[in-house]
Amino acid sequence: MRSDMIRLTGVTAVGHHGVFEFERRQGQPFRVDAELAVDLRAAGRSDALQDTVSYVDIAERIEAAITGEPYDLIEALAQKIAADVLSADHRIEAASITVHKPEAPLEQSFADVAVTVHRTRAELQGGRILTRTAAVGGYDTVSLADQADAAEAGDQHASPSARRGAGSHGVGRGSALRDPDLPASFPVRAVLALGSNLGDSAQILDDAVAALDGSDQVDVLNTSPRALTAPVGGPVGQPDFLNQVVEVETSLSPHALLDVAQRIEAEHHRTREVRWGPRTLDVDIITYAGAHVDSPRLTVPHPRAAERAFVLLPWSWMDPIALLDGVPVRQLAAEAADAEGVRREVAP
Repeated sequence: MRSDMIRLTGVTAVGHHGVFEFERRQGQPFRVDAELAVDLRAAGRSDALQDTVSYVDIAERIEAAITGEPYDLIEALAQKIAADVLSADHRIEAASITVHKPEAPLEQSFADVAVTVHRTRAELQGGRILTRTAAVGGYDTVSLADQADAAEAGDQHASPSARRGAGSHGVGRGSALRDPDLPASFPVRAVLALGSNLGDSAQILDDAVAALDGSDQVDVLNTSPRALTAPVGGPVGQPDFLNQVVEVETSLSPHALLDVAQRIEAEHHRTREVRWGPRTLDVDIITYAGAHVDSPRLTVPHPRAAERAFVLLPWSWMDPIALLDGVPVRQLAAEAADAEGVRREVAP
């Protein structure tokens, strides 16, 4: 590993990993330390955020893995985290992941049980990664290329950009699905997209941001400049939309955050009579803690976010180094078919 290193230690969350039924049922704390081999010379020269790796993204991916799909062995959990971390940013050349299980079911007196794995980008790109099989307690090896093919087969209607984000970076929809009803063990970040084309849209968006910030266990961290957007799909002749992206910090579960979003929509008399029709307010969850959620009520990342410039452009204005499933949001925005119909709002 290079001498340049980013260390993130002590990321702690409750997971349900273990071979015993009570471990799966009750859960227990797990702690993760990550050492990332990254060439930091560019960041050292520029003092610019875009020249280094997002610590927030790494922490959220670790937390999502701990709280996500349960594994029998912490060795498998460590392997999963290593793959997710390497997928987060192409500049990470190698990762050393230590998973601590301080409450492991041992009869002896002990301070900690931990495993450490070392994985390189070249190893993962050219080799195999460990994934769970259908057999209880069983494991199989699946290449990153195979995962990409599986992701494409599972979402034939997604755009090439969306499929690339879901597959080629090793973070497919079936990978480490998060329990949508499980609250976060510590505050995590989520990105939400707001839109309105009925009524006083500017005031409605301001009110929606204030309502989010005033909700229990939700803090608004950042808001994007607003965008005027030509409607995509839906009835002909409807007014242009005003769109905005918001980053929040929350300890709510994904479903609880969705409940907050839908409550705020209802307070602004949102109806769903016409698909992609005009509306007073739309509040969509785009990402949640870098995790994947797939439930009858909610899919995260938002299944069409990777191809919607009216989400991607404001998001990139707010956070120029944002990633969506490992792909730069700025890149996705440039590739989006509706990019020419999105223009930055000019303050009066």
